[in-house]
Amino acid sequence: MNTESRMPHLRIWLILSLLFIFGCTQKLRDPYIETDSVRWYDDYFTVEYIDSQTIAIGEPRYHQQNYSYLILGNKRALLFDTGPGIRNIRPVVESLTDLPVTITQSHFHYDHVGGHRNFDGAIVADLPALRERANSGRLSINSEEHLGFVENIGKPDIVIKEWWPLNSAIELGGRSLKIVHAPGHTKESIVLVDEARGFLFTGDFLCPGPNIGFLLPGLSLDDYLATTHRLLAMSTPETRLLTAHRDEASVKFGAPVLAYEDLTDFEGLLEKLIDGTKERKGPYIKTYKVNDRIEFVVNR
Repeated sequence: MNTESRMPHLRIWLILSLLFIFGCTQKLRDPYIETDSVRWYDDYFTVEYIDSQTIAIGEPRYHQQNYSYLILGNKRALLFDTGPGIRNIRPVVESLTDLPVTITQSHFHYDHVGGHRNFDGAIVADLPALRERANSGRLSINSEEHLGFVENIGKPDIVIKEWWPLNSAIELGGRSLKIVHAPGHTKESIVLVDEARGFLFTGDFLCPGPNIGFLLPGLSLDDYLATTHRLLAMSTPETRLLTAHRDEASVKFGAPVLAYEDLTDFEGLLEKLIDGTKERKGPYIKTYKVNDRIEFVVNR
């Protein structure tokens, strides 16, 4: 069977799996009663200060409960992910800072780049495969990178404002971020590292609740493990993971922040899955408990 004939089957199974795991629906959830540290911007977005220059912008009424992060320096600000675009995130951002704001994305799935259309361009990681595809300052992302067909959301072209070399320091003015290639969830995924504050902005690399460990195009357990090793090497026991999705079973209120030990627990499970000491048998899919906060869903 060639690639073209396989792809519709892949899409069908992908859609069914995502619907099964996440209960996909366009209907908005009822508003939550959040903690005192969280305020509602309107009837959809929430705002929470992780510290005085790091702000989590939540979409807890959207079924995937996305979180984007506004990272402030003294001279410029960076918005890491823009959500699914169900509502326009830009007015929220502009209410929080007068600094010039640049956007970038942890990866190209639709629920992380949906709000890009409301900005005038994005920063893109300088990966050879992406650089080769860019044309006239634009990057066309394909359906398997975007996955918007799951919710009938059209895929955008990414207008490239800057290329960021991997492992380079991005200066925001009094604040530096390191861009790290973090394949696992997708091939193009990145993590932003704020060593001074002990933050990892992880996107979908690891989130509270269920994490998909199979079927997604570009997903690789070997890549997941290699990236986990790399992130642990640049972390300390005080490091916090600022992740992109909340799950009310594990993080009921506020931003979905994980800890260093969550990353070490994930490393342990991945090692067992890859070396075969953790048996992966089941009728369809199997959910492994990483710890009380995190699960990893794999096929048999």
